[in-house]
Amino acid sequence: MLALSLIVFSSILYVTGVLISTSSIQVGVDSAFRAVEKLRNAADFIYVHGHPSRTELDIYIPPNIEEFGILDSNNSIRIRVSVGQTYTDIYGVTKGTVYGGDLTNIITREGYYKFRVESTSEDNINITVI
Repeated sequence: MLALSLIVFSSILYVTGVLISTSSIQVGVDSAFRAVEKLRNAADFIYVHGHPSRTELDIYIPPNIEEFGILDSNNSIRIRVSVGQTYTDIYGVTKGTVYGGDLTNIITREGYYKFRVESTSEDNINITVI
């Protein structure tokens, strides 16, 4: 009877542990998706309103970020999120040409970051961390 109880209890603990670890991964992916969407929406807003528009955003960056970058070639914002042993990329394609400042310190720790999204005189959009 004791052995049966221990088997049931250990299986419940195992299932609970798996559910907790997968849910934390999903929360990280969802937070990264929201960050990309906020930056993309702000960049599109600035693009539509033109120069000298500027806005600032507070965006939460989750702990499982491997890369954060702005790809100049196709006007997209990309966050690479680690999912277990692999990774997934989350993209947001903007209307205008987007350039980024130094975004390397973002992947060192999680938390809220203040981003400045502003229009330049050449009708480009610059995204920097304040």
